Amino acid sequence: MKIGATTAAGALVHMSAFGKGPLRSGYERAVFDERFEPCRVFGAEFARAGVPTSAIRGDVAELWYGDLRAALSKRRAPIAGLTNRTALFCLEELARDVGMRVVLRVDHMIEPDARHAVAQLLSRFDSREPRDVSAQKRTGPFSPENRTALVSWVIA
Repeated sequence: MKIGATTAAGALVHMSAFGKGPLRSGYERAVFDERFEPCRVFGAEFARAGVPTSAIRGDVAELWYGDLRAALSKRRAPIAGLTNRTALFCLEELARDVGMRVVLRVDHMIEPDARHAVAQLLSRFDSREPRDVSAQKRTGPFSPENRTALVSWVIA
């Protein structure tokens, strides 16, 4: 999972909304859950690329109502994250307030073979492409069999 988080963050950081080099101004924020080591690695990758980061501990209310909603109301720029499913579920619902939605969602299953597929998927993501539908949601906010599952996502 650690390698997967780093790969996912690297792929997202190096994608540009304009297709040119490392992304700084394209993302408003990168959100990560500091309770989980792979999420901290994800956040560190974005921070190294100069993208503002916000650490959470599961609850997104303080982040959203503290400053993220106001920032996105002024400038609707994508936010990326690596959190648990519950945090994404809440952010997904809150993002509707500012006319944004989940456009990329990757549920992470802790399987070594899945890491390369996730990296390939994220490296091909282009937020400029028009989307007719929101990201497909196959699961709800709860993890299977009460296990912790992490989700990489982009809200735009």
